[in-house]
Amino acid sequence: MTEIAQELPVSRPAVSQHLRVLLEARLVDVRQEGRQRLYQVRSEGLERLRDELESYWTQTLTTFKELAERDYQATATTTRGGHVP
Repeated sequence: MTEIAQELPVSRPAVSQHLRVLLEARLVDVRQEGRQRLYQVRSEGLERLRDELESYWTQTLTTFKELAERDYQATATTTRGGHVP
């Protein structure tokens, strides 16, 4: 953790807290080697996270598209009818 903390603009306790969250979320594994704790990324955990984020963004973009099309259609209908919004 010390090596990670040296490279980041946050405190060692903050790095430790973030690593604990990643460990609890099963996104990393940790093993003790002497006095060091070595962290390793769990690829299957990251795949699950990627799938979740992809699903979220797909739904968000679909909703945005529907709202934009609805707004465009409402504006186009009003303009074609000779009324200025």
